[in-house]
Amino acid sequence: MLVLALRRSRSRAESFRVRTLGSQHAEAASFGSMRCFSQTSALKEAKSVPGIYVANVEGRQNSSPILLGLADYFERHLSSVGFFQPVAGEPFPNSTTGLSRHIELMRSAFSMKQEASQQSGISAKEAAKLLSTGQTDELMDIIYNKYVEYRKQHDLVIIEGLSGFEPGLGNVNELNAKVAATLETPVLLVLDSRSKDSFSSANDLANSVLIGKQSYSQNNATLLGVVLNKVNPKEHSIISQQVKSKVHSNDFAFAGAIPFNPLLNTVRLNEMKAALGSKLLYGQKESLDAEVNDVLVASEGINELLDHLHKMDARPLVITSRDRTDVLWTLLTAHSNPVGPRVAGILLTSEGTGPTGLIDRMLSSAYGKHGRLEGASGAPVMIVDKPMYQVCQTLGQIHASVLPTSSLKIDHAKEAFAKYVDVNSVAESLAAPKAARLTPKAFMHSITRKCQANPQHIVLPESSDKRVLTAATQIVRKGLAQITLLGDPESVSQDADRLGLDLTGINIVDHMKTIDKYVSVLCEARKKKGLTEQQARDNLQDINVYGTLMVLAGDADGMVSGATTTTANTIRPALQVLKSKDRPLVSSVFFMCLPDKVLVYGDCAVNVEPSAEELALIAVTSAETAAAFGVTPRVAMLSYSTGVSGAGPQVEKVKKAVETAKFMRPDLFLEGPIQYDAAVDPEIAKQKIKTHSEVAGRANVCIFPDLNTGNNTYKVFSFL
Repeated sequence: MLVLALRRSRSRAESFRVRTLGSQHAEAASFGSMRCFSQTSALKEAKSVPGIYVANVEGRQNSSPILLGLADYFERHLSSVGFFQPVAGEPFPNSTTGLSRHIELMRSAFSMKQEASQQSGISAKEAAKLLSTGQTDELMDIIYNKYVEYRKQHDLVIIEGLSGFEPGLGNVNELNAKVAATLETPVLLVLDSRSKDSFSSANDLANSVLIGKQSYSQNNATLLGVVLNKVNPKEHSIISQQVKSKVHSNDFAFAGAIPFNPLLNTVRLNEMKAALGSKLLYGQKESLDAEVNDVLVASEGINELLDHLHKMDARPLVITSRDRTDVLWTLLTAHSNPVGPRVAGILLTSEGTGPTGLIDRMLSSAYGKHGRLEGASGAPVMIVDKPMYQVCQTLGQIHASVLPTSSLKIDHAKEAFAKYVDVNSVAESLAAPKAARLTPKAFMHSITRKCQANPQHIVLPESSDKRVLTAATQIVRKGLAQITLLGDPESVSQDADRLGLDLTGINIVDHMKTIDKYVSVLCEARKKKGLTEQQARDNLQDINVYGTLMVLAGDADGMVSGATTTTANTIRPALQVLKSKDRPLVSSVFFMCLPDKVLVYGDCAVNVEPSAEELALIAVTSAETAAAFGVTPRVAMLSYSTGVSGAGPQVEKVKKAVETAKFMRPDLFLEGPIQYDAAVDPEIAKQKIKTHSEVAGRANVCIFPDLNTGNNTYKVFSFL
């Protein structure tokens, strides 16, 4: 049987205190009719699906070649590759879809069919609002839940990290690391070598990589390696070797370096069209995917314009007003002539009247139905409803990007990635076996899904505590359980109003006015003790006694308590009327939600100085409880000594407890005596334990030798 009591921690560690009344099988662990279902492996429901988190070290938005290259590679090897942004970026200028730039690009380039709304976790504005009010955990919950649902549809998901261009997100490296750790996806770092018009040196690049690595590691993110982008082509080989050597010496993988490609970093005609919101008047859509070397405003005469163009070593976009049909005809004639100057395109601004009547019919006829002039591809003619000065101002602010219509850029990006990035090593790192790890977000997600699938009726006795009231409203809103609060309805409602909480859907029972309902039930349960009716009435004034009787009578499936009442007062009623049928010993566990994993601590609340036999029973029961909550148990019987390194009464007790526990459950991964650091830290485990161990460095159920050690340890972690 289980009596659950939720306690909110102070900071990084969250502890879920679960007082456990011993049971024979984890599958049947229950308080009343509230059941917890064990799993044969951790988190079947939210199993780890491969994903790659791509993050620019400097928070830039220039990672499209890496995103396109990764998707192109994995699409050739997997049936379904997805793309996800934890925080949606800004759309392309004048986008008709309103989608984030890279979501629109990836959907177009790889024909992604799923709903676009599923491909991002939250908008940048909403994310900034949550961060500004200290609701980082809530932000991570939203992103995690959206991602888990999306990844179910795919074999692999490429995740693009946040950029520093979104206001209000703070330190994007730190935030990216937290998101990646939450989503349990390894990070591929991207670092741009070119800034404005200069290239970074190999030493500067290596230092930036290692600083980024340190930032991500400190926030518990797993790293795949780094890809350099926009490397100086003249020094590509030597820079690659120098950076690779330095990062390898710091135990970091170098995945490759993509040289600077002028084509990817020039503004093309379709980007200008998108930024201006102009329309294609004559010509082919395909002809818009053309490089623009310069911009020329045609305000002069025809002869001067042609001379100017002839002297230019470029294919410019020529801007003129709508009423300059002489410029339009001259440029189109010159463009189709073998010796005439070429232009990338022509843009007509809002001044004057555009081609109409006969001129429009002649131009349409000249281009033909395929948008071509006779003998040559017609220079595209665009029209925009903006004055010339505004057009020039907008064009001066455009930065090169890869549009969904930029076929040439997309092809070049894929080819460069395939040529210069060792993507096979990235894939091998993804496929390499890793130690199973249950993160706090995955743990809570699993519990949430189970509760929503089978909501139970839970009684919360401590309605005077604002944390309990807040939790009750959240539970009902999320559909996790049916809630009954104990207390005076008027007082509870007033407290909720002061806190701005909505108690709709929550039942409030005044236990002081309904005591008679359970007097006979309590007398029957305690008849061997000779409990009188008056004594029963007196006992039922205690909120935990009343709540426990609701469970015994079948009016509730379980009770959650312990926010304001002591451990003894919380579990005593359960021991008296519900009892523990299968095992004589009552023990407790805490689910410690640390930043990057979930550990189970036992016994930290009930047994002061357990014997070896009792310690064995605590270990087995704690392991079964862990399994009931989706944690595949690896049990460490803790001591101040590891293996045979020490001796003494406490060590001998743990040794005997290990023998007894293994006899009771030979199938469990269970070892001891072992020190805490060797139990949970793989590197320390390698130093202290030379033989193969399924527990050392990988333990997730830690059994303390006595209450003094366990209780103080959990409190230390709760305050870290």
